Amino acid sequence: MTKKYTVLLIDDKVENLKYLSNILEKQYDIRASTNSQSAINAAKLLIPDIILLDINMPIIDGFEVCKLLKNEKKLKEIPIIFISAFDDITHKIEAFENGGVDYITKPFEPKEVLARIKTQLDIFNSQRIITNLLKQQDLFIKKIMHEMNTPMSIISLNADSLERKIGPAIEFESIKASVKTLSSIYGDLSYMIKKESRVYEKKNINLFNFISTRIIFFDEIATIKNINIDYEFTHEFDIHVNEYELERIIDNALSNAIKYSKENSNINIFIGLEENKYVLQIKDTGVGIENPDEIFLPYYQQSSNNSGLGLGLTIVKEICDKYDIKISINTKKDVGTTFIYDFTSLVEENEK
Repeated sequence: MTKKYTVLLIDDKVENLKYLSNILEKQYDIRASTNSQSAINAAKLLIPDIILLDINMPIIDGFEVCKLLKNEKKLKEIPIIFISAFDDITHKIEAFENGGVDYITKPFEPKEVLARIKTQLDIFNSQRIITNLLKQQDLFIKKIMHEMNTPMSIISLNADSLERKIGPAIEFESIKASVKTLSSIYGDLSYMIKKESRVYEKKNINLFNFISTRIIFFDEIATIKNINIDYEFTHEFDIHVNEYELERIIDNALSNAIKYSKENSNINIFIGLEENKYVLQIKDTGVGIENPDEIFLPYYQQSSNNSGLGLGLTIVKEICDKYDIKISINTKKDVGTTFIYDFTSLVEENEK
């Protein structure tokens, strides 16, 4: 049996409540009240699916009632349609600014009232479904992360132990490179689910030294493809940034450069001053980027290499926007790509 949605009507005129009830009662369960405070109390006890709210009421007007409803945790998402004899733009704007989703003017047209209620219920239900899916996705990602962490550590420790006993071998390099690739993905997932709750304290970080440590981390991944990483600088400088967020930028930049580079090729990294800007350049000799305007979109994957989750550059763009780090891209198919990061906004004035 299909659920009947509950509509709460709040209007100080009994005749309006009766008229609306006659329009709606065949399709909806109706609850009605001429008293604003009583209606709010009743809504908290039995939550309606949608509220039709008059503006011009004594003691507490509709705008104030809407604010009070939106301040209740259980009611703040319930759609509120304002109903009023006022047909001027000022009242309509105020209605939307106070949290209304729609506005119906008196006298009521039955078909219009039914259509507007149905539309808002459809939107509300769609939003509720999306919210539930996002919650399930969040739980799923957290579960994946929990399941990934321990096996990665075990694989890495055992590979190191076997290598000490047996000696260096390409198989051990492949295992360790794969673990580091998973570790980078783990870092992106961790950022995604914790970015709202984590406190991102900033400190001064020497960019040259920081990148050096990340190059060492990715060395085994580059070695598997026989990729040489050249690193040079003309000017060392510190940037004021959160270390974890900087790691997400650099790790994604390096991992993408390695992923999309051809075997037996070079990646050139440069930091320094160029045209009075403090920049980092990462240049690969790879396949190039098919759609440069789309690479920062969530889940974007280049068709020539669809490995990964397609989240890394979205995270990079989000962090760069937060810190006003400018990104520019030069790319040519089958020649390579250069990412240029302008860190000038993060360099302390006394260094410039």
